[in-house]
Amino acid sequence: MSRSLTRLQALVLGAVVLLGAGLAVLGLFTVGSRGWFGKDGFTVRVGFPEIRGVEVGTRVRIRGIDAGEVAGITPPESPERPVLLHLRLKGEHRGLVRANSTVRIVNEGMIGGKVLEIHTPAGPGSEQLAAEGAELRAESSAELTDVLAQVGQALKGIQDGEGTFGRLAKDARLYESLVTLTRQSTETMAQGKEAAASIQRDADALKRLPLIGRYVEDPQGLLVRPGSECNRRCYAEEDLFEPGRAVLTEQGRRHLDGLAPWLESMKHPGSDVVVAAYADPHKAPPQTAKLITQQQAEAVCAYLTRNHGVHKMGWFSSRKVTPLGQGVSPPPVPERSALPSGRVEVIVFVPQA
Repeated sequence: MSRSLTRLQALVLGAVVLLGAGLAVLGLFTVGSRGWFGKDGFTVRVGFPEIRGVEVGTRVRIRGIDAGEVAGITPPESPERPVLLHLRLKGEHRGLVRANSTVRIVNEGMIGGKVLEIHTPAGPGSEQLAAEGAELRAESSAELTDVLAQVGQALKGIQDGEGTFGRLAKDARLYESLVTLTRQSTETMAQGKEAAASIQRDADALKRLPLIGRYVEDPQGLLVRPGSECNRRCYAEEDLFEPGRAVLTEQGRRHLDGLAPWLESMKHPGSDVVVAAYADPHKAPPQTAKLITQQQAEAVCAYLTRNHGVHKMGWFSSRKVTPLGQGVSPPPVPERSALPSGRVEVIVFVPQA
């Protein structure tokens, strides 16, 4: 059995419902306005020539973190003045907003909404926190529409024959010349590779010629003689030369004079002499070691030939005396015993039957 409310009871019940609804709305507003920013939230400003769709409520981010939102927009007083945005930020991010911080408007995705980003560069002003209500510097950012407009202008310029690509597109003769030049360049590169291979083959052939081959020396062919007996004398670089030079010292000349009888005893039929010089890689730079060792080897050959006639085999015959500068390169065959890194080797090769 139901009972209808009296008029007074209906009025009281309506007042209670309205009061509850009002309190609910007030609570939601309080949570939305204060719960998001916190009690210690703060505000900064920034002016843009155009805000490109930014509105109240647009998110503000710092290093990708949601830090606040646009709380208000102040229109410009004149066309040359910027649109002023009021950014309300969480208090917990106050330490990330400095006096030299900048703000830019970016797209959230290719076709997404707008977002404001606050960035703090290193340099003067990065130590000072932004004050309440401070105006930060706006930073321009490229819009997709601007990029598309620039692309469109560039394509129109090409279509109208402007610039290099435009002239190329409009001038048929220029296009044909470019195609011909490209084809010729490709053919020239192919010919260059073939020429390089041919030069290498010719150099290998020259090394095998009896008269010319002596001027194109191959360290492997000179020092590795499986069919010959190898007789060798070795001297440290400092025993023969001034440090780092190809100048024989008085002591070095005496060493070579003492070597002459041994070389005289090695004048066997078919024998030849090789003087190989090596540089110490810890003392000589690789860029100059090859030249210095070649000059040292030539100096030894010249002294032995001029003063002791090591090249003479008889009245009408002679043997080959070859200087070889190895720089910092190791010998073709590893040494079995320890030898000075910087040294000169005088080698007599005698063919074996």
